Amino acid sequence: MKSRILFIVILFGVALYAGEPGNDVLLKKAEKLMLLNPKAAFKIADKAYRSNTLDHKETIHSLFILTNTSNLLQNPLDVIRYGNEALKIADNGDDVITKIKILGILGNTYQFLKLNEKTRIYLDQAELLLNSPKIPDSLNLVKGNIYYLKGMNYFYGLDSDIALSYFNKAISQYVNSKNPLAEINIKIAYLNKGYCLINQKKFSEALENLKLASVSPNESSRPYPPQFADLQDVFIELGKARILSAEANPQLSNAMLFDILEKRKNQPYRDDIENDIYELLATNFLQLRDIEKHDYYESLFLKQVDKSNYEAAVWVNKLIAQESLENEKQTTKLNHKYWLLITFFSLILGSVIIFLCFITVRTEQKRRLLKKDVSENI
Repeated sequence: MKSRILFIVILFGVALYAGEPGNDVLLKKAEKLMLLNPKAAFKIADKAYRSNTLDHKETIHSLFILTNTSNLLQNPLDVIRYGNEALKIADNGDDVITKIKILGILGNTYQFLKLNEKTRIYLDQAELLLNSPKIPDSLNLVKGNIYYLKGMNYFYGLDSDIALSYFNKAISQYVNSKNPLAEINIKIAYLNKGYCLINQKKFSEALENLKLASVSPNESSRPYPPQFADLQDVFIELGKARILSAEANPQLSNAMLFDILEKRKNQPYRDDIENDIYELLATNFLQLRDIEKHDYYESLFLKQVDKSNYEAAVWVNKLIAQESLENEKQTTKLNHKYWLLITFFSLILGSVIIFLCFITVRTEQKRRLLKKDVSENI
């Protein structure tokens, strides 16, 4: 279900400056290109950021674009780098909405890296800021997205009760939102709520939510993004196959799973769906006591799990190296500052000592002259 998180954060980020054009022409251009051409948007925002001519608001705007486009380009190291840079200079006043959104994107990125504790730290901060008086009631989409991401975090943490509560909060916010993007996000929230209910073996409720998650082009006020409807349908069918498996109907479940694989065999875009299918096929064949096929599909599943864990570990090691380098730079800067301060105070102290020595010498000279005069006049 990894793609479910990534997708909503794309929408999450794009909604940030909708209707709020920046002062800088380059940033406005980059903002418009974020979804259409994130690579070009990144270059434009990077050029603006490096110019060192932006005011505070424009700097925050440029860092948001860099954070969001890095997320779209699936470069978690840059997401963390620019996101944390933005948080360093953002305040809880006019920047609070930006801050919430960046915290959400960072939380999603740490989830991708399988660093669940880090994920929760950032999302907890974002949720805490939702109570800020600077957040108007009209920003239901912002609130809904944070609640959704928290729900996914607990879902991955296998705590379906808390996940359900957050999915319900997210759905409530999306229902009250007038932003067209909420029409898409609510479908994803219903889908994952359905999966939580499947884990709790509440199959009737799960089917109701999977039905609510289905996409009809006629019910949207704007066209759905490419591939969204197809992916949503696949996840819904996969959810139904899970229910059939849990209800001890592995044969019908397998029929649905093989049908999905057949429909997707020529798809240029691959994701975690196949791996979820392999896992369920292994479970179903175990129920059917077909050990050979169980072992085959389990091996496919475990191979992908190992690959995913390896990729996450590689990213985490890169992140550790990046943070170590950044810490070294900060330490070097601090040492340089300390050296300058020590030099500065040493010069001042030296000047004071020289001055005091000069005064002492002059005083001693005057004392000797006075003593000499007194001696001569005795």
